[in-house]
Amino acid sequence: MSHRIPVFKKAPRATIPWEHDPTTGRTAQARSKSVLTGIGVGLSVLLVCLKGFAGWRSGSTAVISDAFNSVLDIISYTALYLSVRLQAKPADLTHHYGHHRAEPLAGFLIAVFGAILGGMVLRDSVLRLLRPDPVRMSALSVVIVLFAILSKVIIAVAYRQSAKGGSPAMDAAAVDSRNDAMASSVALIGLIGGAVWPYLDGAAGLAIGAWILGSGVRVGLENIGFLLGKAPSKAVLEELRAVAETVPGLIGTNNIRAHYVGNSMHVEVHIEVDANLSIREAHDLAKTVGQRLERLDDVYAAFVHTDPVDRGLRSPQQNEHVS
Repeated sequence: MSHRIPVFKKAPRATIPWEHDPTTGRTAQARSKSVLTGIGVGLSVLLVCLKGFAGWRSGSTAVISDAFNSVLDIISYTALYLSVRLQAKPADLTHHYGHHRAEPLAGFLIAVFGAILGGMVLRDSVLRLLRPDPVRMSALSVVIVLFAILSKVIIAVAYRQSAKGGSPAMDAAAVDSRNDAMASSVALIGLIGGAVWPYLDGAAGLAIGAWILGSGVRVGLENIGFLLGKAPSKAVLEELRAVAETVPGLIGTNNIRAHYVGNSMHVEVHIEVDANLSIREAHDLAKTVGQRLERLDDVYAAFVHTDPVDRGLRSPQQNEHVS
């Protein structure tokens, strides 16, 4: 006869009752990212209107293609905005370890759209080389494209600064905004140089399109790693071990593993404690190790296992390692 675990419809707390909440103090950073991504959506809507008008006025295929790129930006930055807000939510009864996969998922989507942009630039560049179109250059169209380039450079720098806190989605947005600025630069070359030598913008577009495509693939692969739970580097694992072994009373550690859940790490460490310690004393050591690891910015949760060790049975090399 099987027994079912009772499911409670209401719990006394909305989050998992950790002794230490790793998300404490990060609300300001989440609010800043939410504002930046909201600005990105608004800017993309504005650029669609401006570039569409400039493309219609000048007849430039490059500018019109750049306007379609901004349409993709609306979609990708809206996904980024939603993911940042979702990731900022604390752990709840249906997501015990938070929503940390939201940002890498948005970063992967942005990378896909970036690769699409690279393909579009390559396609349009080949078409412009095969069939150069006459361009009606105007000062207003040039000013609009220059504004698009400048605004994308500024927001790319802002996203890059925000990404320093360990945000794969903001890093992907910074790369995408930089690529947008490069794509708009190609459009500007086509707008100005098309009246002099129609093949100039096509040749430049081929090189920049290939670079944008490569950037999209690189960012996409990086975010796939976050989504699939890749392990951190050996150097990071050694840093985690060093932090764990700073706890007084610890004999040492014999195993440490970690993997990414989104852009945050879950760490599992086996600590060695004196076999003569009481259960309470061993528990307190394990709790202290977990708290020190969870104070690190990249660590969301630490799982600590205690291994009782008789000091007399350790080899001289082991004792030297932990001394």
